[in-house]
Amino acid sequence: MTSRRPFPRLLVAAVLALGAVLLAAAPASAHAQLTSTEPVGGTAVATSPSRVVLRFGEAVEIPLGSVRVFASPSGKQVETGAAGHADGQGDAVAVKLPKLDKGTYIVTWRVTSADAHPVHGAFTFVVGSGKGGASDAALVEKLLSSGTGSTTVGAIYAVIRFVAFSALVLLVGGFAFLALVWPGGAALPRARRLLWGAWGAAVVTTTVGIPVQGVYAAGLPLSKVASSTVLSGVLDERFGKVWGARLVLLALMALVLVALGRRPVAEEGAALPPALRVGGGVLGVGLLLTPGLAGHASTQDLVPLAVASDVVHLVSVSLWLGGLAMLAAAVLPRRIPAELAAVVPRFSRIAFGAVIAILATGTFQGWREVRSKAALTDTTYGRLLIVKVVLFAALVALGALSRRFVQARYRVPAARLSFGPGTATLGGSRRPDRGDTPRPPGDPDGETVTQLRKTVGAETVLAVVVLAVTALLVNAQPARSALAQPFSTEMRSDTVWVDVTVDPAKAGPAALHFYTLSPQGSQQEVQDLTATLTLPSQDVGPLTVPLNRAGPGHFSAYNFNIPLRGQWKLEVKALLSDIDEATVSATIPVK
Repeated sequence: MTSRRPFPRLLVAAVLALGAVLLAAAPASAHAQLTSTEPVGGTAVATSPSRVVLRFGEAVEIPLGSVRVFASPSGKQVETGAAGHADGQGDAVAVKLPKLDKGTYIVTWRVTSADAHPVHGAFTFVVGSGKGGASDAALVEKLLSSGTGSTTVGAIYAVIRFVAFSALVLLVGGFAFLALVWPGGAALPRARRLLWGAWGAAVVTTTVGIPVQGVYAAGLPLSKVASSTVLSGVLDERFGKVWGARLVLLALMALVLVALGRRPVAEEGAALPPALRVGGGVLGVGLLLTPGLAGHASTQDLVPLAVASDVVHLVSVSLWLGGLAMLAAAVLPRRIPAELAAVVPRFSRIAFGAVIAILATGTFQGWREVRSKAALTDTTYGRLLIVKVVLFAALVALGALSRRFVQARYRVPAARLSFGPGTATLGGSRRPDRGDTPRPPGDPDGETVTQLRKTVGAETVLAVVVLAVTALLVNAQPARSALAQPFSTEMRSDTVWVDVTVDPAKAGPAALHFYTLSPQGSQQEVQDLTATLTLPSQDVGPLTVPLNRAGPGHFSAYNFNIPLRGQWKLEVKALLSDIDEATVSATIPVK
């Protein structure tokens, strides 16, 4: 008799590994947004500052080369200290500066949000009487373009996320299919090869994905992927810890697959040992926790509920799509009627329940990430979500068609089916002889199998597309934070230019910053500045923006409420002297 003592130990290890995954990542708040800088962007300071500080709306990770300082107009990089968290605060990043000469300086920055998405930007400041402003725009654009990262790295990163996600779904869903639907398949080479293939793909993409995340987050070329500095940096980040925990879970899952492969043929129809099923199930849940803990589910609000919803969603997806792949690749090609009569209806019931859970959790996740029509229609995340919903509806329609065949042809329970010589019940130790396979009542010509293979094959192909869109969603900036991006523009007259930034450019509280420049692009002082907002389409306004002087050539208003979406007309009046006034205007798109 085969010893089963290792299984309880495996179960304990699975539970401990699941706990390690949960400890690998603490909850985070949102996609990172820059809230303030020192020195303030676009302003002048009398003497050289000792450091540059950037503050964000959430704790951020600091990849290699996250903050760089350049002299303008030469573009020469200033030697700075290593970037670190300012004053021990996770939401602040600082670098020490040497003594700077008078002139204009450009700071470029690139940090990683809690959901593993890199965020980057730039700002300028002036030391002494140096000139800056519009004349430095071309250099800023050039530096930002060079710091966006390699297109090749981005493409490889996207492929890795897709393959890793698909492999987890196939591995967990395939194991669940054997444990809950088709225990006899655990003894078959085809089913085991499918599980080992998914396991291998998950291990390779997770192992390679950790350093690739490092170069992706830092905006480095692919040649730096083997750098020990990059690897150590990403392993210290949230993403590296969670994906490292995934490798531990995959190592334990390998023990489950080995135990599965060692089951004697005589036991192929019997249920899997309880400890093996539970251990594999716990490890599967742990593996499906890792995408959420390293992504959107662990950010913004309602984090505990979001993580729970995410894992239920992924478990349901795995039960359906992973089981679908196992059905298409391992069950249907055998064309054994007795086996189909037992396996297909059982899987159909599980898949139906999984679809209900996917709809419920998907609705919650969509509401949490979007919450407005503008976020749904005006962001990449929202548009991808629409595509996914349409594809999911098509997938459900195909599944319903398959379910009709199942209900029409396999109504007779497997236990009632009578088989001829050379056959046994599915739970026995013998399989129906392929040369004399009985057919279930009402299906003498095998039409059901043919129809099922067509619909299940189409479902499988469409499922791959859905997984690809899902991988893009995981890699996309969340809709609400994408919608909350600032809007900047420049308003010009013959005597003064005014740069304005509205952050965020969406209905609700916003911060407005105004910088006054001369037509030559240098900082220009004005006696006073007033601003109004009008929404002609709704006959709203003019609303007076309460501006306060924030520094040389800098006026600001915080927590100013923009009540509605639409194309707002911003009108600014600059008092240049006691008798001279300039008026400039621009259109501000508010989402």
